[in-house]
Amino acid sequence: MSDLRKKPDPKENSYANGDQNRAGNPSPDKKNALCLKSVSKRYGQGKYIIENFSHTFEPGTATGLTGPNGSGKTTLLRLITTAAYPTSGTVLWGDVDIHKNPHQFLSGTGFAFDSSELPQFANTDELLEVILRSRGKWSDEKSPAKINELLSLLQLDERRNSLIGTYSSGMMQKTLLAAALVTEPPLIMLDEPFRALDVETRSALTAYLNKRKKAFGDTIIISSHLPEVVEVLCDSVLSFPLS
Repeated sequence: MSDLRKKPDPKENSYANGDQNRAGNPSPDKKNALCLKSVSKRYGQGKYIIENFSHTFEPGTATGLTGPNGSGKTTLLRLITTAAYPTSGTVLWGDVDIHKNPHQFLSGTGFAFDSSELPQFANTDELLEVILRSRGKWSDEKSPAKINELLSLLQLDERRNSLIGTYSSGMMQKTLLAAALVTEPPLIMLDEPFRALDVETRSALTAYLNKRKKAFGDTIIISSHLPEVVEVLCDSVLSFPLS
């Protein structure tokens, strides 16, 4: 059953794609809504994991995806990152059909799913520089400072020059998050981002994401089994399985 719970408003209650734009389509840096319209997904002739689901993720909001393993959270994340195609229905980022124009869409997103996809024979500095350069966002004056700030936030400073393949699971997770956030994308999608993180880094990451949402209008979608994180960060919750 689908459960979209809106948190009370306190005011009311006291890796790398080119950053290019195509004619007739909005810039990926513009604050667009992510809209799912009558989306269904099944594999082969199996039962539908998601069926006729419509929802809009608005700019400046954070949405938590909660539910047991195998309930469809990862399938939804795969759909909205173009890692999977819907059986039927459409996903729009502004006016852009993300499955017809994945290059344009992905150039304005940051997502973190599986640390096994990280390059093992590069260090974190090299990885983040490659991401920024490949998206046309590298600045000799500003980018090194941006990287320093992000690595300090995630407590990766001391091992930044070590090969990623030598990292612990917690450091791998931090590197994955740094790669997702370094371009300051307007749409952030994270699968269990707090997994293997220490309490201090978890708190710092929560504060950072809250700042991105409130001060910059970013759209944040997070799958998490941690109710305390969802409560602090998310404005609404989608409970799985969806109906």
